[in-house]
Amino acid sequence: MESMSGHGRGAASTEGWRITAECASVNRKGIEIAVALPKAMSTLEPRIREEVQRSVRRGRVNVTVAMEAPQGGGSEQSVVDKAAARRALRDLKALSEEFSLPGEISLELLLRSPGVLKNPGEEIPAAEALWPAVQTALGLALEKMCAMRRKEGSHLAADLLKRLRLLETSAKAVRSRIPGLTRQRRDHMRGRLEELGVKISAEDQSVAKELALLAERSDITEELTRLESHFLQFREALAGTDPAGRTLDYLAQEMFREVNTLGNKAGDAQISRRVVQSKAELDRIREQVANLE
Repeated sequence: MESMSGHGRGAASTEGWRITAECASVNRKGIEIAVALPKAMSTLEPRIREEVQRSVRRGRVNVTVAMEAPQGGGSEQSVVDKAAARRALRDLKALSEEFSLPGEISLELLLRSPGVLKNPGEEIPAAEALWPAVQTALGLALEKMCAMRRKEGSHLAADLLKRLRLLETSAKAVRSRIPGLTRQRRDHMRGRLEELGVKISAEDQSVAKELALLAERSDITEELTRLESHFLQFREALAGTDPAGRTLDYLAQEMFREVNTLGNKAGDAQISRRVVQSKAELDRIREQVANLE
């Protein structure tokens, strides 16, 4: 069981370049992937999306890939392009002779000529050459993100089981009340008829029929049976290894519907209190389920 919230970061190096990948996910109904890349890596986006989809089935995943120049890639590590230096020297000598300029051509002047000093960090490798490092960094980031998602998912599953036990306890209490509720309704109806001066005979089939219809209209055993079936399916989904967020959300909706129907049919103060408590728990369950993959 995985949550849809997680974060991970990974890094790798190639040709002196340091590649970092960062993945952050939040809950969504489906799968959404947003990728931010340096311009030099733009052609790698389809491959990055494929890598993410292998690890994540649901949620919005934001992927950011960055690249840093080789360590010390500033002026300290600059090198001289000898071919450019020769061209610059030749051009400077030609100008000096053509215009009869005084003075010598200094090393400082030569080094200041465009293209003579070259920063290694300015030479960005091709995207294909960067891909192995990007794939490694992304794999590490996804692994850490998924580990966080699993850890949070286990906490959410434990919380859901706790709330499910509360619902099961409530349903058992409601079921135990059914026999007494049936007798109470029958006695209440007989009492009202007697108050109205209606004589009731034990053999009166019409009264027996009315009592049977009343009992049928207020019977909540079917709702309780379906509710208990949903509890079992909910437990099985939580214990499974496949993503179950959508299934759990559907079951929570069905449980809410059964509890609501049960409360409407029962017409009993004690059951109504149980129904209100159960609805509150189901609301919390649906909030938690929304974060599960």
